[in-house]
Amino acid sequence: MSRVAVLKIGRGDFAQGFEVSLELREDGGSPVGEIEGRLGANTEIEGLYFLWQQSFRNLTTLARYDGWEIEESLPTNRATKEIAADCWQRMRQLETNLNQWLQASGEVGWQKIRERLSKELASQPETLRLAIKAKEVMLWKLPWHTWDLLASYPNVGVSYSPIEYESWEIPQQQTPRDRIRLLAIFGDHQHLDLEVDRQAIANLPQTESVFCHQPQGRELITQLRNPQGWDIFFFAGHSQTVEQRGRISLSTRESIETEQFKHAFREAMQKGLKIAIFNSCEGLGLAQQLADLHVPVIIVMQEIVPDVVAQSFLKEFLREYAAGQTLYTAVRRAQERLEEFTDLPGATWLPMIYQNPAQVTPTWKDLRPMSLPNYRRRLDWKDLQDILVRSLLATGLIMTLRFLGGLQPIELWAFDLFMRLQPDSGIDERLLIVQVTEQDIQEQGRYPLSDRVIWQTLEKLQAYQPRVIGLDIYRDLPVEPGHRELAAHIPKNSRLVTTCEVSKPESNTDKFGVAPPPTSPPSNVGFTDFVVESDGIIRRSLLHIDPGNSRCQSSFAFSTELARRYLDFEGIKPQATSEGNLQLGSTVFQPLENHTGFYHNIDPRGHQVLLNYRSAQKVAREVTLAAVLKNDLPPQWVKDRIILIGVTAPSIGDRFFTPFSKEVDKKMPGIIIHAQMASQMLSIAQQERPLLRFWPQGWDVIWIWSWSLIGGLCVGRFDSVLYRRVVAAIAGVILVSLCFGFFLSGLCLPVIPSVFALAITYVIKTGLKRHLGGKS
Repeated sequence: MSRVAVLKIGRGDFAQGFEVSLELREDGGSPVGEIEGRLGANTEIEGLYFLWQQSFRNLTTLARYDGWEIEESLPTNRATKEIAADCWQRMRQLETNLNQWLQASGEVGWQKIRERLSKELASQPETLRLAIKAKEVMLWKLPWHTWDLLASYPNVGVSYSPIEYESWEIPQQQTPRDRIRLLAIFGDHQHLDLEVDRQAIANLPQTESVFCHQPQGRELITQLRNPQGWDIFFFAGHSQTVEQRGRISLSTRESIETEQFKHAFREAMQKGLKIAIFNSCEGLGLAQQLADLHVPVIIVMQEIVPDVVAQSFLKEFLREYAAGQTLYTAVRRAQERLEEFTDLPGATWLPMIYQNPAQVTPTWKDLRPMSLPNYRRRLDWKDLQDILVRSLLATGLIMTLRFLGGLQPIELWAFDLFMRLQPDSGIDERLLIVQVTEQDIQEQGRYPLSDRVIWQTLEKLQAYQPRVIGLDIYRDLPVEPGHRELAAHIPKNSRLVTTCEVSKPESNTDKFGVAPPPTSPPSNVGFTDFVVESDGIIRRSLLHIDPGNSRCQSSFAFSTELARRYLDFEGIKPQATSEGNLQLGSTVFQPLENHTGFYHNIDPRGHQVLLNYRSAQKVAREVTLAAVLKNDLPPQWVKDRIILIGVTAPSIGDRFFTPFSKEVDKKMPGIIIHAQMASQMLSIAQQERPLLRFWPQGWDVIWIWSWSLIGGLCVGRFDSVLYRRVVAAIAGVILVSLCFGFFLSGLCLPVIPSVFALAITYVIKTGLKRHLGGKS
């Protein structure tokens, strides 16, 4: 059980010192021990606080930020930077003075108190809370959370209360409910932006919030007396403390003191009110008066507070509290995050908790007194048998439909979705793409480009010492002028890879396809053929193929040749497994076959693998043909890189649909897809990105059957329709999330068949339950 350390600071003053005692008690229980002592005099601390207070208030006036509450009478004759520097100095002086005062001293009793408190903090760093009970109000204002004794314990919060603030049990007549009820009063909003506070409250989970904007006093009291009761009372707007009395401004025309609605507040407490939050200025008077009413927990701002600070505190506090942190921890974390307002030294001092130490601080879960009934039921052996049989039937149905290719279109859709959702890997620094754009074609005045232009481009790039140059422009026929120069250059350039197209035979012709340049060595040629799905999208990379009688006799893909030559420089050599599959490093490129994963109606000829696109936007650095011809590119972009030269001009038509086409509403140029394929091989060989692969069909069956079984259990385990739907929805979210997580690691799981299996078993079991008269 957690403990409360109550530091009582009783008789005395700053000039003479104070009588103190440390009382330890179980949270909500009786005291378990007490140590008495004395805290020495400190004649400087009050003056230091008032100096900081004056500087802080001057800052709120001089900065004139929108939404700050401003005292018109404060001086404005010094520059803001000067005031801020002074405020920083005063803040540091006060914190230093406080820590020196609270250090071990000659007072034996205080020494024992420090030692015992330090021991308690070390033994219960997550659950201990510190309560300061003091008669002197100035002691409440001091930044106790900066005490060096608490520095290593970020979850230990501090609260304040008067010495005479004793426990007073209020009989509660709470209306049963399963949601937290919060009454939010938004008062006078002149110079304030209260919309941020409203949004922070509106976004709270499991909460029924009622908003009242600039209510009259009568409406405020009526709302407090609501028969359904409230768990939290919240106020935002203008407030002030005058002669220890707090007043809130409901509108520009009406303000009200706590004394004027104390009976309504006490009635709200009887119906369950546990927390009062005043996100407004100078809340000490409000806290003192509400403490007299024995409100369990009160959170206020002790000084004039800028609107942005109040907004930040509320948002962070509610986020931490609703996420499960204790109220003390939530306040302290939100308090410490106010240090981001570096132009407001001491902003972290503003939020304060007032609480009766004898009462247990409610957690967010505690505020929900009546949870929903538990509609779970035990499953007997007959239920399990029924679920097992139906899940097997559902799995068999799904696998049959999948084998026949009935699920392939929607599974491909899911694959495309995952491809779009995965993080963009950015450009591959190992590649450079030389684009032939529409402007390049217009500047040359023709297409196809002449052999001379291509020869000049290759000569200029070769001078920068790339590792390999890939020319994705067909040159099976001469294009004058410059054919002689290009024909002579090609066989001399050992780092040049040219292209051809295997294609498919038309009718019964003996020859088909597009031949490579006549002078290109066969070992320096790669085919450019793509595997295009029936829906026009490229999802597979073709690494190797038997060219047959094609004019293109290259058996390796253009991108494969580029990647292989680059990896030769890295000392990574392709190998063949005993099954004849390509292996780079530790990765085996297992070829796709019919009935592999979600593929069931495909032409599996050649060595095909899934294409894991690197980026939807830009796979590599790009330069135009004109930039190369003008030598207008950094040499380091070319040296030791793979250079791909190809046409991106839309008028030429070398463009294809990809999984990203629906997202970006455009096709991808062929040269970019070759770059995606080359980048994939490099990344796999250097273990930067995984190769997308499938499980064996047997594992797919087990995975799909498991989720079918879960669908049946969602129905069989719960009688409540609501619970069944919620649990099934959660199971579906978990399933999709798991599949996406595995996808990021390179494994394509059967997400759509699994969703269908879960849903089918759920629907069948639900229908049977209704037919048999099951509860709903």
